[in-house]
Amino acid sequence: MGAHRPERVSERIHQDISVIFAREVSDPRLENLNVTRVEVTGDLRLAKIFITPRADADATRETMDALARAAGYFRKRLAENLDLRFAPEIRFQLDYSIEKGEHFLQVLEQVQAEEHAAERGKRRRKTKNG
Repeated sequence: MGAHRPERVSERIHQDISVIFAREVSDPRLENLNVTRVEVTGDLRLAKIFITPRADADATRETMDALARAAGYFRKRLAENLDLRFAPEIRFQLDYSIEKGEHFLQVLEQVQAEEHAAERGKRRRKTKNG
């Protein structure tokens, strides 16, 4: 088995599952899902599909429940498209990296604003004392 095969399979699953969500899923709990990444184990038996959480916790919980119940359907659809001996088991997981990144940017902006304010204060004191 090639060293890059899990990466290629991950990319293919990412593409295929995104198309399935966009074109085939009619459950409103699964509409507009954003698949952020897919990780496949080295033996290609397990695929972790990461999605962004919903705006509120209840909607996220409903979405995850619906995904867990539909995992067999997604596995079957992927098996039809993938050239593998076994279709990987599908597990959906929440990906909070976007939220964490947004929080990081907010903190960074706040620090920059505080530094800018402190720098302005220094300049004012210099001109008064200068």
